[in-house]
Amino acid sequence: MKYRIDEFNIKNFRSISQIKIRPNKDENLLTICGSNNVGKTNFLRALYLFFHPIKENFSAKKDIPYHISEGSMGLGFVTTLKAKITEISTGKTYNITQKFTERKGEKQVDILGKIDRENLTQKEVIDFLNKNFKFFLIEASNVNIPKLVSEIVNEEILPIGLDKRRGKAQQESLEKLTEFIDKSKEAVGKIENEITKIFKDILKDVNTIDSDDWKLKINFPEYNYLREAISNMINFTLFDTNQRELETKGSGIQRTILLSLIQYVNKKTKKDVIWAIDEPEAFLQADLQKSLFNRLKDEATRNKIIVTTHSHFFIDLNSLKNTFLFAGTKELKEYSRKPGLVFHKLNTIVINGSDYEKATNIKKHFGIKRNDSWEIFPYNIVVEGQEDKDLFIALFNKFDLPIPNVLVAGGVDKYKGYLQFIEDMCSELSFKPKLKIIFDKDGAGKSQYNTLKNKTFKNFTTECLFIIRFDGKTYDNIELEDFIYPDLIFNATNKLLRKKGYKSIRKSDREKRCLASYDRKPILECLNDFTTQNNEDKHPMDFNTMSSKLFLSDKICKEISTTDLTEQMKNFPKVEEFLTQIASG
Repeated sequence: MKYRIDEFNIKNFRSISQIKIRPNKDENLLTICGSNNVGKTNFLRALYLFFHPIKENFSAKKDIPYHISEGSMGLGFVTTLKAKITEISTGKTYNITQKFTERKGEKQVDILGKIDRENLTQKEVIDFLNKNFKFFLIEASNVNIPKLVSEIVNEEILPIGLDKRRGKAQQESLEKLTEFIDKSKEAVGKIENEITKIFKDILKDVNTIDSDDWKLKINFPEYNYLREAISNMINFTLFDTNQRELETKGSGIQRTILLSLIQYVNKKTKKDVIWAIDEPEAFLQADLQKSLFNRLKDEATRNKIIVTTHSHFFIDLNSLKNTFLFAGTKELKEYSRKPGLVFHKLNTIVINGSDYEKATNIKKHFGIKRNDSWEIFPYNIVVEGQEDKDLFIALFNKFDLPIPNVLVAGGVDKYKGYLQFIEDMCSELSFKPKLKIIFDKDGAGKSQYNTLKNKTFKNFTTECLFIIRFDGKTYDNIELEDFIYPDLIFNATNKLLRKKGYKSIRKSDREKRCLASYDRKPILECLNDFTTQNNEDKHPMDFNTMSSKLFLSDKICKEISTTDLTEQMKNFPKVEEFLTQIASG
């Protein structure tokens, strides 16, 4: 591609009040997902309008948001589209603004543009778009194969040098007409063979379809008309045991033909082709969806492809920078011009966040549960228990670090079996995940660490790490609780003690934590000792039990989210260093 779209802004278009998308500059495949009626298709339609900015393509009744067109009729009665486009080879930047409005049936399109700081006229902007871009919008409800065929026919068949003056060819000799037909059929045959080859190559990825049973055929019927009618007379036929028009075939096969046409057009044009495809997975079985997505990724190395989807097969977990999750909001609006009427202001928004947070929201949207391909992300950390996961995520949030995918093995002794389970789950992934495995530095943790530190797996890579102490001291018998700031541990412990009717741990006890007699002890053993000393008349407490750990974890997580930890962060920087180390792959 010669050009890159760095930014696209939409204001007051259908369900979109205002939205800004900044695609990742290194990727040409952009994916939009979200529930029904949140504005995914409207985003594609706005792009179509931007690349075809003519009056006929705009209708205030359809395109101005309803609450404005029927309610305010004020200054907001205009659709504004803006784009920042960069010429890749030179770095020149085109900033283009288009405004569409309609008053008393009169439509108006105002277009402003700049190359860097140089102003462009409206005509120069339109010429720039027409000369350098070819934009196709394929809506889910209308594959519109005939339109694509027309594009191919007009570019590949008609410029064969005949019929240069309309009408005159009708008076030419029968020999000239026959020559014209023969040459046209020859051109059609070449197109037919090339697209059939692409189509059959796609079907090789689908076990349930024998590619040898199918081929594409372009019917070239007898006719008495010339250039103006040719593209309308030609139709595509999927040939199996008989020749029948494409519309009689299943929608899934039609979508596969669409991919064949995409590949064909991309190869033939010198312009930057942008394909906006609404729900390409529609009517396709799972293996065809996977195959189609992989093919689209391949095509996106040469041209821009934008898809909306409801299928997790069209989400690339290995790269979510160009995946956008849309959501919709609704706001009640009243206008003085329409007393007594309440309008719903619909607005499309983009859900942002780290790759993990974005993927988690997408999982929730798609209803993806455990034991599917989305259990494993490109980068993951593995911890022993759920309380460990909760503590890490609370700390990641506190330090404003990206949250990785955290997997729970169910105990250090289950690490080996859990990793084998992950190995099986990863067997069909299109990427090779990385797992950082966190071990307590106690007896059980060191034993499993030594077993797994040099073990290799076919379908993922691993890195084994011991948890550190909050102050960075490298003693043995360090557990996750020793990583947590001591004050958080003591505060949570006192809540549990008060709940059970025990005396709290005193300030003087807290100060003993770093004395020689306690310094090398795990914090949970210190809690047992301090509680026993202060409650000799009570039954000894054991903070190593699962119920106690879960209680402490819950209280610590809440305190992390609500308490100012600036002092602890300053005094014990090793905590943030370790979290930063494991937050990113």
